[in-house]
Amino acid sequence: MKRGVRLGVALGGGGARGLAHLGVLMELSRAGVRPEFVAGTSMGAIVGAAYAVGQDLAKLLRVLEHLELAKVFGVPETYDRVLGQTLAESLWERLRQKAWWEESSPRLSRLLEFLKLLTKGVWFEDLDVPFIAVAADLATGEEVKIDEGPVHRGVAASAALPGVFGPVQWRKRYLVDGGLLNNLPVDAVETLGARTVLAVDVAAPLGPLPKTLVGIALRAQEVTARELGRVKLDRARGRLGQRLLVIHPEVDEIGLLEFDRIEEAVEAGRVAARSALSFL
Repeated sequence: MKRGVRLGVALGGGGARGLAHLGVLMELSRAGVRPEFVAGTSMGAIVGAAYAVGQDLAKLLRVLEHLELAKVFGVPETYDRVLGQTLAESLWERLRQKAWWEESSPRLSRLLEFLKLLTKGVWFEDLDVPFIAVAADLATGEEVKIDEGPVHRGVAASAALPGVFGPVQWRKRYLVDGGLLNNLPVDAVETLGARTVLAVDVAAPLGPLPKTLVGIALRAQEVTARELGRVKLDRARGRLGQRLLVIHPEVDEIGLLEFDRIEEAVEAGRVAARSALSFL
């Protein structure tokens, strides 16, 4: 790596597609490139945290390949099915006159347990590699850049996909998936001190028009998040110029919750990272 680069990586959200981040980081390591700063959103926060706490990513990959991650997280393999379950649960809660914050969420509990193991129970303040997880405040609509407290809790907040996981309480806030406001957190890794940024975008195209009213509501949210991301990325390019490189692993065909396609995602990440080595 070129001297004085102060490289940071911004790892975007995308569910199972974000497993490509493992391939990117392992390929960078193979080439002797070690990012000094990391910021992540959603799955990007999960993989970024594993890197920041010093996990051996090759060993981690071998473990993940033998886990059924959909069962670990307690979710079906398609977003449509999990939304159907969530709608049924919401109707039941309405009949019982119970709010979501009055009862624990089994899925969220499993996610927190998994992330605590993944991050070794460490706190942001103890990390050797500065790291930020990006989340969204459900009450105020604000973007929240988490860089203190237990790493696993901050990462869970960043990855709390609405309709799949309940909100995560953090400092009297209720936080959800940061992809709603900042799916590719270039600005977050800049605040840590990065002067050169490699951004890994694993967002998929919008796809066919939705067939249901629920699908239309979700599409409207997706369109808004995508436009926010475009504006933020344009501003980042204005600030960083040639010191920003965005790569796009070819993971468009991998579904949001298709965690069984981990090998495919990781290889796509490796291939994309190789294209970035001359930049670094």
